[in-house]
Order: sequence, then C-alpha cells, then structure tokens
Amino acid sequence: MFIMKAYHRNLCVRSVVWFFAGFCLVNLVGASIVGDQIITDGMNTYMHYDVQATETLKELNHLGLLQHSTQPAVEDLLEYQRKSGKSIAQILKNPVWCHRLGLSSVTFKATWYVANPFELLPKDLQRAIKQRKTPFTTKNHVWQWCCVHNVPEIWRKALDAALIETTPYNLWRASRGQRPYTKNGQYLEPIVVDYGRGHFDVRDGHIATDPSVIPTNTEMLLVMRIKGEDRILRVKAADVGEAVKGRHVDLPIQVSRESRTMPYTLLPAKYIQNPYVRILMVGRPNRGRKV
Repeated sequence: MFIMKAYHRNLCVRSVVWFFAGFCLVNLVGASIVGDQIITDGMNTYMHYDVQATETLKELNHLGLLQHSTQPAVEDLLEYQRKSGKSIAQILKNPVWCHRLGLSSVTFKATWYVANPFELLPKDLQRAIKQRKTPFTTKNHVWQWCCVHNVPEIWRKALDAALIETTPYNLWRASRGQRPYTKNGQYLEPIVVDYGRGHFDVRDGHIATDPSVIPTNTEMLLVMRIKGEDRILRVKAADVGEAVKGRHVDLPIQVSRESRTMPYTLLPAKYIQNPYVRILMVGRPNRGRKV
C-alpha cells in the first residue's frame, strides 16, 4: 500500500509539472481549468497537494525558473515543499536548492533609497524648483541656484539629502510631475510602496548595483524580508549609486506622505530591515570581478 501511494504521489507530481509546462506554452489562464485537468479519478486524496503544487508552478513560471530548471529538480522541489510547508522564498534561501535549480546565490549588503525625494522637500522649496525654467544638470548647478537666490539653510540641507537619493535632473523633472529616470533610461520602478501606517505593496521592480559586479540591465531574483516575511521578487539592475560599491545593492522605496519632510525623513525601517539580501541568478552574478 505504501509503495502504491508513493507511486501515485510521484505520478501526480509529474502530471502537474508536464501539464503546467503545456499550460504555459499555449498561454492558457484560469486556475479552475488547471485543477480540472490535474485532479483525475483516483487522485482525490491529493487534491490539496495538487492545488498547492499548481500555485507553486505558477510562481516558478513568473520567476522564470521553469525555463531552465530540470524536471527532476522541479518535482523534488514540489515534494520538499509539500513535506516542509515552506514558501519558495524560504526554500531558495538555501544555496543547495539554488544549485539544484541552476542558480547562483550570493549575499549582498542592502540599503534603501527614496524613489522620488522631491515629494518630501519643504513645500516652498518645491514651488521654487517648479518655477525654474531649465533643468538642473549637475549638483554644482543646484548649489549655484541656491547662491543666486540666497536660499535658507534648511533648503540647502533638504537638497543635500535629496541629492543622495536622486539626480539633479530627476529632481527638476519631478517638479513637473514626471517620474524619475534610472541610469539605464527607464522609469524607476520601486520595489516597495509605503502607504503609511504599516501598509505596504511589494512588487517586482528596479534596484541599484555596482555595474562592475552586477552589470546594468541584468535581471535577477531578490530574496528579502518585508514585515518579517520572506519574499522573492524579479528585479533588474537599472540604477547605480555613488555609495553602491562591491557586494552592495540599493533598494528603492516610494515613501508615504506621512514621512517627515527632508532633511529629517525616516524610512519605515522596522518593517523593511534588510541589512543583507540574497541575489539569485542564472550563472555567476559577478561578470567583472570577484566578489
């Protein structure tokens, strides 16, 4: 009886993997359709397991892991998840599982930056920047503008804090209601949006890296913790930063309007404390030098 149960469970896993592969190729949608195909007569015992496996396969497909992972590795992961009850993010924190799925796994120091600091400048400073007809192109242009207009010291401190987070040109663009650009020319997509009072939206997006370690435009997976929960996101190395050197990534957050006005803004650190994160990608993350 034990052998027959093991056989059926293995058959179930293989059925799920191969059905979902076909499901992805023909671009079908609808979890109910998947469930109807997978749950056949004689497999009702594994109904809960099949639903869980289907959701896991959807996540693996979204993360781009079905394209290059072997069928045995995926089947083993589904079986391990069923037994352990762990999420994909928790499983992929283990370098052994990363290796099984053809991924490298490297720990990076993590810091956060404000995606659009213009919104946190004093209101009168925002109005003054908006009145400027031509964009700022360098930090020197910003300080020259400050000298010409004899701006108060609090404005200088606010601008100094903002220019750690963004570029002079993006600061001027933001005064026109335009989204900031990343170094690769795309609109910046923050990976966390803070709505205030502990409410967050965590999403795929961009991060800043040292291009000599992770080249700009590299796509990868980011394993991090938000409010005590492990999450895994698809991210792109779209930005760079003066202080981002070596095994260090900077993570953009869209902060809530409840945050303090610059230069005294505080990120909601108690919810997004990530002194280190794990970067996963196919092959080695460092193409330029050892890390």
